[in-house]
Amino acid sequence: MAENLRLTSDADREAFYHLYQYAFNNHDSPARRAFFMDRYQHGWIYGLHANQQLVSGLYSLPFHVNFHGVTYPMNGIGDVMSAPEYSGRGGAGKLLTAALQEMAAKQIPLSYLAPFSYAYYRKFGYEQVFNHTQHTIAAHDLPVIKPHDLSGTITRYGNEGLALVNDFYAAQPINQRGGVIRSEWWLHYLTLKHAWSVAIYRNADQQIEGYLIYDRQATTFAIQEWGASTPTAQQRLANFVTKHGTTFQTFSYEAPSETPLADLFENPYAVHVTTTPYMMARIVLLHDFLKQYPFTSDLVSIRLAVTDATLPANQGIWQLQVTHGQVTCNRVTADLTGKSDLQLTIQQFTKALFGARTLASAWHYGQLTGDHAAAQRLDASLVHDKPALIDYF
Repeated sequence: MAENLRLTSDADREAFYHLYQYAFNNHDSPARRAFFMDRYQHGWIYGLHANQQLVSGLYSLPFHVNFHGVTYPMNGIGDVMSAPEYSGRGGAGKLLTAALQEMAAKQIPLSYLAPFSYAYYRKFGYEQVFNHTQHTIAAHDLPVIKPHDLSGTITRYGNEGLALVNDFYAAQPINQRGGVIRSEWWLHYLTLKHAWSVAIYRNADQQIEGYLIYDRQATTFAIQEWGASTPTAQQRLANFVTKHGTTFQTFSYEAPSETPLADLFENPYAVHVTTTPYMMARIVLLHDFLKQYPFTSDLVSIRLAVTDATLPANQGIWQLQVTHGQVTCNRVTADLTGKSDLQLTIQQFTKALFGARTLASAWHYGQLTGDHAAAQRLDASLVHDKPALIDYF
């Protein structure tokens, strides 16, 4: 079914672009066409036709992510759209199901997406696991920062700086909690889509120790990414930001973390902090994901009754055990009537496995059932850091 819904012709590409413009109220321009077509050529593109017109579409972009040292293939879903006259007829859901089925057939264990509705995508097994925290401060409230070490240098670049910091980005621990491994084509796409600036701090030995990716908006200095591996790099980059205090009225930083940074300021009241839900994730192939999962400790055998209405291969009672780092994972039965320690949906299992919410907490809030002690036991063997994701697609 998935193959029949794939779009491959030049005419389909143009039709998809025109539907994208209308559905998201975007207007054609050389710049928009350039980044759109660059992304399109790397995606698995799906569409539905009616009366010889494309009426629904979406793309599935192949990526890899670093999940606590394990590299997983992941497909990112985007541009989920329908023409208004065909909206509400189930076209988008049909395409999303086909995309998930093709991922499973091609052994892609994970999928991410940015939702227009969390409730809608939960019906297809996705769950909100990533958050962002926005920090905003007025220019007159910026702290005075006096760096102690001036031996290194900061160099400004345009978008070409993205490639220069890619290895450094990949090495940062926060980007190894489910973050995208940025391929060459994805970096090129980002340079086409965004007019970002990049500031790179190098130490006295010319080694990169930190960077900023920022957007110079009309009145706001908007920091998109901030990475630093040493206190000196952190301080020098912060000083670089404050040097723009007479040029911009407002400074903002959107961090891929739930941890607010206001306490680092002399006057925390001066920083407006908002944590908002970001993207969703879905385990497409439960067996494949668990077999490579970076369990933090051994786990005595446990039985889990997992519900997955969209991908039946995930549904059933699973027996899971970890002994000396070796994972044993078997689906005992495809139905849910047998004995199990915990009963949960694929969404709740995804949240727990990603470190977004513990099973014990989900049990407390009535989002799963079963033995509380078993939930705690399984929690102890899972990753404990919250997931983090910068990229958007």
